[in-house]
Amino acid sequence: MGEKPIIKRPFWRSRKGAYVFVSALMILLPAVGLFFLVKIPQWADDAKLAALVDRFESYPLPPKTERLDYSEPDASIALRGNGNHCDYRARWTFRTQLTGTELAEYYAHARIEGVEKGPPSITVWLAEPSKRSAYPGESVAIVELYDGTSAGLDLRCT
Repeated sequence: MGEKPIIKRPFWRSRKGAYVFVSALMILLPAVGLFFLVKIPQWADDAKLAALVDRFESYPLPPKTERLDYSEPDASIALRGNGNHCDYRARWTFRTQLTGTELAEYYAHARIEGVEKGPPSITVWLAEPSKRSAYPGESVAIVELYDGTSAGLDLRCT
């Protein structure tokens, strides 16, 4: 009577295909999990730094002062020094007619919230007059915000 026709299953529905699929999952799932385990804390800290930068940029500039940078500030998260903590730093370059003391006094009274609690440290750097300056004949200042938190799971901070 009739022989049953041989039906060839597609590769992914065969036993060999199932082994390949399960093996690929066993390799990919831990790799994807590890990626997210590393990146999610970094994304959270990047959001904290971006919020700190936004708060500073929302604060009005001192009188007779303008930003020289036309892009984002120089901002970073890293472990500076030793210990298990995260340091958040952002710097802006300004052209100003104010003295260093006047700029420092202006930012000493600024109410800018830090990364988690309390105000950040604000430092004013002034360039020494020089013929080889990038901004000859101008009074240029760098204003730096600096704050810190515990490292958490961010590998940049351990």
